[in-house]
Amino acid sequence: MVCGCSALLPLPNPRPTISTSCWIPRQPMPVAWAFVQKTSAKIPLETVKLWADTFGGDLYNTLTKYSGSLLLQKKYKDVESSLKIEEVDGLELVRKFSEDMENMLRRKVEAVQNLVEAAEEADLNHEFNESLVFDYYNSVLINERDEKGNFVELGAEFLLESNAHFSNLPVNTSISSVQLPTNVYNKDPDILNGVYMSEALNAVFVENFQRDPTLTWQYFGSATGFFRIYPGILVQADRDNREHFKLLVEELMVKGVGVVDQALREAFQILKQFQEAKQGSLCNQAVMLISDGAVEDYEPVFEKYNWPDCKISTLADTQENVMEYLHVLSRPMVINHDHDIIWTEAYMDSKLLSSQAQSLMLLTTVAMPVFSKKNETVGGSQTAGLMPLHPGLWQLGVHGYAFLNTNNGYILSHPDLRPLYREGKKLKPKPNYNSVDLSEVEWEDQAESKRVLFLTNDYFFTDISDTPFSLGVVLSRGHGEYILLGNTSVEEGLHDLLHPDLALASDWIYCITDIDPDHRKLSQLEAVIRFLTREDADLECECCHLCDCFVTPPHQGEEDLLWGEAEQVVDMAFLGTRAGLLRSSLFVGSEKVSDRKFLTPEDEASVFTLDSFPLWYRQASEHPAGSFVFNLRWAEGPESTGEPTVVTASTAVAVTVDKKTAIAAAVGVQMKLEFLQRKFWAATRQVGQVGNSPCFPGCRPSDLDCFVIDNNGFILISKRSHEVSHWGCRMRGRGQQEDWRHRAATPAKESPTAPGGNPA
Repeated sequence: MVCGCSALLPLPNPRPTISTSCWIPRQPMPVAWAFVQKTSAKIPLETVKLWADTFGGDLYNTLTKYSGSLLLQKKYKDVESSLKIEEVDGLELVRKFSEDMENMLRRKVEAVQNLVEAAEEADLNHEFNESLVFDYYNSVLINERDEKGNFVELGAEFLLESNAHFSNLPVNTSISSVQLPTNVYNKDPDILNGVYMSEALNAVFVENFQRDPTLTWQYFGSATGFFRIYPGILVQADRDNREHFKLLVEELMVKGVGVVDQALREAFQILKQFQEAKQGSLCNQAVMLISDGAVEDYEPVFEKYNWPDCKISTLADTQENVMEYLHVLSRPMVINHDHDIIWTEAYMDSKLLSSQAQSLMLLTTVAMPVFSKKNETVGGSQTAGLMPLHPGLWQLGVHGYAFLNTNNGYILSHPDLRPLYREGKKLKPKPNYNSVDLSEVEWEDQAESKRVLFLTNDYFFTDISDTPFSLGVVLSRGHGEYILLGNTSVEEGLHDLLHPDLALASDWIYCITDIDPDHRKLSQLEAVIRFLTREDADLECECCHLCDCFVTPPHQGEEDLLWGEAEQVVDMAFLGTRAGLLRSSLFVGSEKVSDRKFLTPEDEASVFTLDSFPLWYRQASEHPAGSFVFNLRWAEGPESTGEPTVVTASTAVAVTVDKKTAIAAAVGVQMKLEFLQRKFWAATRQVGQVGNSPCFPGCRPSDLDCFVIDNNGFILISKRSHEVSHWGCRMRGRGQQEDWRHRAATPAKESPTAPGGNPA
């Protein structure tokens, strides 16, 4: 006979050293036990509960002692008179963020306008010279040498330096380079004259970048076929993309007959409807037919709708036909000199993708046509910029976020937009990465998962003036509706802000440093300190974190007392606040820390990032304050066994003022899994007979299986190490499913293979 039973680990009563006025009622710890016996004897439920009480009490005392959760709760209580909790105004937030985005995007438009004005002036002052001789930096040839070691023609020495702003790609930020299609002669008179004329843009490129360092690439595309790009970069042909395209073409199967006439009529009718209704984008309109040979005559369709047709049969025809047809398409804009501002859909920078940059983000480009004052089309100027949102996450709360949509309803920026997938060691874009709808990244409440958190969100949205984009802000009901604010002196805040164990969220914007050139090299922490010391009166900062610094300083004396005994218990304690402040304290030497990536940029899930709180913070906030949430982690290195060896436990600290409650911080510890296991086995050995029940000698006998499982049914402790981190129902069959599945309250979209795993 196989039987099973389970029980929650209850929290003990408050320690007598903590006054009841500081105590917040706590719910049972979200960890469950399951015991399966292979003999005919039945384990009394009272025995299981007693084991749970013993283990839960010991573990709770250890966690609160080393994490300092109760002490931090008391500190917030002591400064309660200086705290206030305000309701978050979603409409006001979305308006403020929209204005910030509008100002940022306006700077991009101004950069393009600078390029357009410079290009049109340069074209007006340039006289065409059929015999012009001029050397320029060809992106494909720069720094190339022949067999004698000499630089090849148009391939002179070109200084390239790795630049962090361009994901460490080698670039030259002092000058641009020129790229041409392979079928265009790089010394054609039209090309040479256009390149020579556009040299005047180099100074404008540099000035734009200095004025707005959030710009990435700046371009000038000429009607003659060349492409000037800033900063100058060494292009290499992307063989992977070419080969991939060839394979796709080879796999195409010819099947059936295309009804070209009907398709073209439908296309022209759609264009006519949009023309009459004055809908659609500001782009020119054209119909393109790509075929291996038409089986019917489609020319009558073009004649009916009075559209000129352009036939291309070979690659060489492209230059002769398409470039000529470009003048026809641009004629209306040239006549009216309409400098229409065009924003592109989201796209992925192929150069950054080929560099396998981990911080890859979507881009958008703003473009304007360049007209010749000689009544010709010269080309177009463009600037590309990253589209991150920098809302103050401390204002939005742990589950709050902002997102951007295009006028077509597709996501431009969203914390759950994951445009890449991994194939082997390479990151590749998903086929529809730039046409993802909001409903595709946000799960409805009917979604089934082993790790689900059901949230009720309020959505606030508005347009961004003079752009095709709209902005949304999401606030979760409950603790997301309120924000904790403090009031402390600059002196008190500065004293602890300078403590070496303190860090601020590096991606969060506390001070505006990207406008003034003197501020751009400052870290956010350096900028905050200069602002508070009044060293720089021009800095604009939000100092929402000052109260956190004052309330959360470590108690050095207590750390010293714990250091010696902690070596066999925990590796470190850590703390994070809503304002993005992060502190950590080691209880062992740095060389003995089990998981050294934890709380470092290498482990994004454990730190504050641009659009999210740390995973341990988010999980703690999803449970009642005081309840610890556990995470299994895998240590890396040559001695790693491939099995989880480290456990983190975290809990939220809440503050109540005037009957309003807000989460102020989350604290936790990192410890070895071995320590948790020792606590577990020891707890079952200490308990003997309960009432008239048989006496069980603990979990050690071979005929008795004991498990510690988390709130989602994943195994934390088992006799068989290979079962740890697996879902209990999967490992033990469906017979015990009802005993083990009792609650679901951790974030959606997490790995179903590990307790508290990083987001998939």
